[in-house]
Amino acid sequence: MRVNRWLILSAAALSVGGAAPAIAAGNYSWPDNIPPEAKALMNSPPLSPTGQVVPGFPQGAPASSPDIFQFSPDDIAKLKAGHFTAGIVMQTMDAGWPMLQIRGITETLKGFGINVVATTNAKFQPGKQTSDLEEVIARKPDVIFSIPLDPLGESAAYKKVPAAGIKLVFMDNVAAKMTPGKDYVSVTASDNESNAYFATKQLAEKLGGHGEIGFVTLVYEYYYSVAARKVGMLRALKEYPGIKLDEIGTISSPEKAYGVATAMMTAHPDMKGIFVAWDTPAEQVVSAAKTLGRKILVTTNDVAVDSAYYVARGDIIAIGAQRPYDQGVAEAKSAAYALLGKPVPPYIEVPTLQVTKLNLLSALKEVTKEAPPPSLIKLCAGACF
Repeated sequence: MRVNRWLILSAAALSVGGAAPAIAAGNYSWPDNIPPEAKALMNSPPLSPTGQVVPGFPQGAPASSPDIFQFSPDDIAKLKAGHFTAGIVMQTMDAGWPMLQIRGITETLKGFGINVVATTNAKFQPGKQTSDLEEVIARKPDVIFSIPLDPLGESAAYKKVPAAGIKLVFMDNVAAKMTPGKDYVSVTASDNESNAYFATKQLAEKLGGHGEIGFVTLVYEYYYSVAARKVGMLRALKEYPGIKLDEIGTISSPEKAYGVATAMMTAHPDMKGIFVAWDTPAEQVVSAAKTLGRKILVTTNDVAVDSAYYVARGDIIAIGAQRPYDQGVAEAKSAAYALLGKPVPPYIEVPTLQVTKLNLLSALKEVTKEAPPPSLIKLCAGACF
């Protein structure tokens, strides 16, 4: 059943290929009259069964759905009576994904009476994130939420959190050699492997199953959530022997993608497509291709308002999207469970959201929990639902 359902969803997604079905004149009025093909894209594939390998789980921690969390009125009353505080230590705030994570965490914690006393921005610098973490520890919150930039290099810094008696909830990645239930509460991540699998299949199909492509990803190999996207990409490419992966380019921060992509496309004049690990560097790849005058198909992971405009224009043809606000909600609930003394599964996984131009408006609303901007709807010109 698991495999069959995924095949059905993939077939529906690939059949539309991002192109809008024929619409009778005057019949377009999003969010009304959404065609079946667009609705099919909104159905998530089954969750990948495991996540990151951590102590105690040599095959990867088993995935649990965010639906496991349930709070009684007494639970909420206890949380509010506890006057708990929290800190958030981010890798960046310069994109839609981290801001939606923060919003999901803070709005959910507010419902539990938990106050966020510090939010930091490491600007993709591991050294700054380490110092940010130390500063937040000094504030002595009851819980810290964080996404490690360099899970191996920053491990010693993260171990100071439980040593200080503070509960630690990871976002996307677990710092190296830390044990769930002992050193940290849990980690919540999107189904990153499935996200990349979908985006890569879309790229391969658009190329007709033949051609040369590149991959742009983060240089930190221990950054698990991005590493999982490489796994998903390679899994998809096994199904397309006519697709050749020319080069893997690495970046330390999103703005570096312009130079990396320029060099990649220059070195490989027959390259026709690039899969980029997430949307902010994907926008840089699009700019690099336009500067070179190259027609390059780009797919990526994550969608936010900025990258949605790239999809509407056809600059990015498909996205396997995370649901960062929903991840933030799950992370906040993990912390609340821990503060109540309730057991929390080691890994919470949020399902993939498949995005093409066809279902762009519905997908963006699902991710941001807000209506799409009128200017984006206008740009879609009746081709997005």
